[in-house]
Amino acid sequence: MKEQLINDILLKMQEVINREQLKVLEQVLLSVMYSVEVVKMETALSTDLDDNDYMLDTIKLNMQKRELSEKTIDQYMRAARLFLDVVHKNLRNVVPTDVEYYLNEFSRGKLKSNSPQSINNERQFLSAVFVWLRRCNFISKNPVENVPKKKVPKKPIDFLQGVEVEELRAACNKDSIKGKRERAVMEFLLSTGARVGEVPGVKIEDIDFMTGELLLYGHKDREYRTVFLDDAARVHIKRYLDSRTDDSPYLFVSLKAPYKPIHESAYRDLLQNIKAQAELRRRVYPHLMRKTMASSLRQHGVNLEDIADILGHANTKVTRDYYAAQTPGQLRHVHKVCIA
Repeated sequence: MKEQLINDILLKMQEVINREQLKVLEQVLLSVMYSVEVVKMETALSTDLDDNDYMLDTIKLNMQKRELSEKTIDQYMRAARLFLDVVHKNLRNVVPTDVEYYLNEFSRGKLKSNSPQSINNERQFLSAVFVWLRRCNFISKNPVENVPKKKVPKKPIDFLQGVEVEELRAACNKDSIKGKRERAVMEFLLSTGARVGEVPGVKIEDIDFMTGELLLYGHKDREYRTVFLDDAARVHIKRYLDSRTDDSPYLFVSLKAPYKPIHESAYRDLLQNIKAQAELRRRVYPHLMRKTMASSLRQHGVNLEDIADILGHANTKVTRDYYAAQTPGQLRHVHKVCIA
């Protein structure tokens, strides 16, 4: 009851104070109310505390206190709202069959049917919602846990072949600042394997151009990791920086004033432009550079643990299954060494 009262106060105050102030207020309330006994008054209004809006507002507040990204929180809240639009129940009373029914409806989609992988993603978002409901003591069990995942055929890892990388490089105009920026961005992504969301915050001063080291902040795990710029990346980044006339501290900025850092969506457009210039008939996107870098390291004999560290993965399974491709030539070599 005491925890619920504190949550109610924080929910009311989040509209007038910022996140850091909310943290301070929470600590003050916990300290002041530690030795206070809170007794719930039974009134007709008490049932309102159990409604879905209240529960979702509460878990959202707790997600913010744990510093989950706004993008992640939005995904979880969207999944919860869609679920409630289909399953008209109090979240406390949801059972596995409700989840199965919703995912079956979700699989049909409004405009087109969703793939098994999309259904699994939705299941994961929904499961996270119920995990947070359990953490906030609204429920005792997560009903999604008893709903099996869809079987998804494993696709080959998508990465650029060497000739494709060279075609993209050749398509960047080496004489214009736009072309120099395109080449610098491409080399940066290929060398560091950075997630596109990690790039906008990089500043010029973050890079040690002597060693190529860069301390990169991971927006997913909220931790720093060391990545490296190879010789090609350093050369083309310096050429791009030398052609700039602005005084922005950020590494990649817009071509016109006020020279703001490039938003992550603009990196997708930038790579699409390079692809069009190269007349390459395949998908080119920021995450492809990350997969290409990881696969290149794997093909050069780097072990999975080191590749996972560079990519910022918590375990090697994700690295092996989705990033670091092994070629038939490598497998033939392993077979020859071990069997022949």
